[in-house]
Amino acid sequence: MGKCGLYPQTRRGKRQAALASGCGVWQLSRSHGEFFCEMSQPLRHVLLSSVKDEGPFVLEFIAHHRVLGFDAIHMASNDCSDGTDLLLDALASQGVITHTRNRLKPGDTPQHRGYQRIRKEHPIAEADWIMVLDADEFLVVDRGARRVGDLTALAGPEVDVITLNAMNFGTSGDFGWRPGRVAEQFPDRLPTTHRRNGPVKSLSRGGGRWKNLHNHHPMGFTGPGDICHMRGNGEVSHVPNDGRLWDHLRHFKPDRITHEIAWFNHYPIKSLDSYMLRRRRGRGVTKVGAEPVERHTEEYWTIFAAAQQRDTRILDFYGDETLTEIARLRALPGIDAAQLMTEARFAAQIAAIAAEPDD
Repeated sequence: MGKCGLYPQTRRGKRQAALASGCGVWQLSRSHGEFFCEMSQPLRHVLLSSVKDEGPFVLEFIAHHRVLGFDAIHMASNDCSDGTDLLLDALASQGVITHTRNRLKPGDTPQHRGYQRIRKEHPIAEADWIMVLDADEFLVVDRGARRVGDLTALAGPEVDVITLNAMNFGTSGDFGWRPGRVAEQFPDRLPTTHRRNGPVKSLSRGGGRWKNLHNHHPMGFTGPGDICHMRGNGEVSHVPNDGRLWDHLRHFKPDRITHEIAWFNHYPIKSLDSYMLRRRRGRGVTKVGAEPVERHTEEYWTIFAAAQQRDTRILDFYGDETLTEIARLRALPGIDAAQLMTEARFAAQIAAIAAEPDD
């Protein structure tokens, strides 16, 4: 068994480990030949998301994670037809986020290319912690002040990655789409240990510990030992650095699913109207030009539509603050108009589907 991701305990190794723990926000000090870290400013938490046609929903996603305490939010978008890209441009012009136009060529995987472009344009590796989420995923923390920093504060310096399980939510009695907050409209979820809650999303330690960022977990660990990861109950364990993180960190079996200290709410279907548009949009992990693999089927809808357990913790923890932040953002120049435009385009697309003749 390795040393859980720690660098070799040579003088050079200790300095490298200290650098890796902060990369730019930690000051290196030396005492009696030992390197240690002194915090020069609060930990920096950075969020990445790569989206397509999420117009009516993306403002809530951004507001929520600003409330959670992310210091920077970097968004990429590709091939938008509902004005998502224009709303993101407006938010970027006001300094709320950064927005990367993710122009694709045949063979590109949209989301992966989006993350690559963000990392090329911005100093992502200088963050202390990096998270990758889709626009229908919302981090929830149930410790301390319930901010992202309260979660990462629980991870010792040896932890390389924090993996959190999903909490999947369903639809409502009204299958029609209407503007409004997703978290408020769809409060019913699946049982906590449902197999669909097995997938994870990750907070990855920055400082150059990872070569790549993907949807569920980072890739290409640069340390010499095992990978040290913390689960959503605070349990710390070792994962072999064998290049097969998919086998270890992407999906947990029901008996290992946990939502004790943190998780992410996932809203995969929302209303039937918006689900129909999602089916047409395609998947962000399908390569451009490849034959699409159908995922969002009637069976997929039925699984999540069966959610019946009421869970309002995201509203109890953050609802008022998120509502205030949404209002503050909409008051900035150009934001409200862009939001209304995306909602109008979204409604028009739904109407166009409804007007199509039945097969």
